[in-house]
Amino acid sequence: MKVYCHAPEVPDTLRPLLDIAYNLWWVSDPAAQALFENLGVDLWSASHHNPVKMLRQLDRRRLEDFARDPVFMAQLATTHQRFQAAVGPLGGAVRRGVLEVPNLTEPVVAYFSAEFGIHESLPVYSGGLGVLAGDHVKSASDLALPFCGVGLLYRQGYFRQRFNLEGWQFELFEDMGFHDLPLRMVVNDDGSPLKFKLNLPEREAQARVWLAQVGRSALYLLDTYLLENWREDRLITNRLYDSSREHRLLQEIVLGVGGVRALKAMGIRPHRFHMNEGHSAFLVLERAAQLMATENISFEEAQRRTRPSNVFTTHTPVAAGHEVFRRELMEPYFLPQLERLRLTPEAFFALGHRPGSAEDGNFEMTSLAIRFSERINGVSKLHGEVSRRQWHCMWPDLNETQVPITHVTNGVHASTWIGPEMRQLLADRVATDWLDHIEDRHMWDRVDAISDAELWTARCKQRERLVTAGRRHADRQLRGRNVDHETLVDMSTRLLPGALTIGFARRFATYKRADLLFQHRERLAKLFENSERPIQILFAGKAHPADDGGKQLLQDVIRASRKEPFRGRIVLLEDYDMALARLLVQGCDVWLNNPRPPKEASGTSGMKACPNGALTLSTRDGWWVEGESPDNGWTIGDGIWDGRDPDDLDRADAESLISLLENEVVPLFYDLDERGIPSRWLQRARASIKSVTP
Repeated sequence: MKVYCHAPEVPDTLRPLLDIAYNLWWVSDPAAQALFENLGVDLWSASHHNPVKMLRQLDRRRLEDFARDPVFMAQLATTHQRFQAAVGPLGGAVRRGVLEVPNLTEPVVAYFSAEFGIHESLPVYSGGLGVLAGDHVKSASDLALPFCGVGLLYRQGYFRQRFNLEGWQFELFEDMGFHDLPLRMVVNDDGSPLKFKLNLPEREAQARVWLAQVGRSALYLLDTYLLENWREDRLITNRLYDSSREHRLLQEIVLGVGGVRALKAMGIRPHRFHMNEGHSAFLVLERAAQLMATENISFEEAQRRTRPSNVFTTHTPVAAGHEVFRRELMEPYFLPQLERLRLTPEAFFALGHRPGSAEDGNFEMTSLAIRFSERINGVSKLHGEVSRRQWHCMWPDLNETQVPITHVTNGVHASTWIGPEMRQLLADRVATDWLDHIEDRHMWDRVDAISDAELWTARCKQRERLVTAGRRHADRQLRGRNVDHETLVDMSTRLLPGALTIGFARRFATYKRADLLFQHRERLAKLFENSERPIQILFAGKAHPADDGGKQLLQDVIRASRKEPFRGRIVLLEDYDMALARLLVQGCDVWLNNPRPPKEASGTSGMKACPNGALTLSTRDGWWVEGESPDNGWTIGDGIWDGRDPDDLDRADAESLISLLENEVVPLFYDLDERGIPSRWLQRARASIKSVTP
């Protein structure tokens, strides 16, 4: 396969920097990140930790100075050797122009997702689905699995979050310069962009393919911003999760139909097609149509023969997560394709019909994916049970327990999320190569050998780093509100490096109940008024631009945070992204997760906090049902939700949450021994590390 690389110009001896910069292996390697940071701390930060953009902006003379620096060159050589060992043939030299990259010759798993959260410098993700997809791409690389990702390259990515003076979220969209990203365009032998066509009403649109190399894994991102396309078609891949239904339909045609065509054009023949949510489900129709054309078989036979190689993962029980399109919207796009599929309109639209649905005019993407998939799974044990109930209608002749939806509980890519002090401590006390044997439960027994002093020191350093960053964020937000200097100085000291720090960071949706903590505001205020036991809560998260309920929750938190005694110690950090997420999971002492069960299919943020020594405070939902134990955190409420009034459940969970804080969480953190160390708290931290990390 050939790619075109618009690489920055660097001295010849610094070319290994380009090799590393153009492979997102570096996003989970601290030494590689340190190399780029050493080139200029301010520029590294201003580039949003994007080495390609940074190298393009660096002065040539400055680069030549580094090329003559023996210490820097030794660090570069060592890091480059590790990089080449980690990625094998994919660690070849990067230069400007057309390059050969190894083809994916063996059968691969093609993993389709509407978003991929690899790193903040490539903002084609919005939340949990994308970050999970990114962790899957990285883990596949670590395991040397034959794997490629397929997604969309959004020109404006996801929005930048800002708040007005009333605390109401508004959105900013910024164009990304693709040539400043760690991407390479897939090209033909003559160097022209590799393109594929899509049939749209009264026109054809074209799309091209970009390669993001992530260690050994390839991530292919599709882009319609081509001059030969109509203006509206150029904008199909403009923004992630556009609010327009027709725009979303077009995006899902590009992802599903276009993704299959792109793989074929590149000569890649997957043996499994993995759909994550229904966004990519149109791929099953394209696969069937291609097989029908090559082997002259019926649609039913094509469905039967492609079904065993389709895998579908449902990631949420929430209705908004299951894409639905009206028939009248779809007809102009799909009726002209029915001859190719040899289907009548009624037979086609029946593929997306959910049995028992009152809306006959709806086409449900999840229903389409289920009908064409041999393997279907939820993302936690509880979610598997909920999904079998939710989709029992697809198998009306089976008992609910026999519905063929299983579960694979989500996980995380530990190397991405572990903090530097905890990474080193685990290397010193558990195993130098602990990341390579993370599933070995016996190895994790060595965590008990970590002394209180060592563990507390690591925890304090990571918390202090979070507090420092939190102060910077808060200062920037306050300056945006034009507050006076005295207020800035006062607020900058209210977040304390030694205080019990609770984190709540996730998408703001009503079922996640960000306001549950404030249901007993007077009791919460008493906790904050105790200067001998200071606590602080850091919130972060975005609401979808069309979700006023989520925006209202954000505003409620901001308004509460502006009043005493919460002022400056409950902080909502603006513009949540993966960089901020790392700081939070590494620095928080308690990870708060209180969705209304059973709405949280899995959740993974708590899994990222636990290896860093945090304790979980969660309702019995998602992964926590499998992860909880008597000594690794606390469970909010009794976990009984079936048939229960939602308001009653909210009241009971709010009472449980504040009682746990009053009677267990805060007292335990401040139960210090003669050395000033909370040894009983740290015993729980060890249990958290041991039980969750593997």
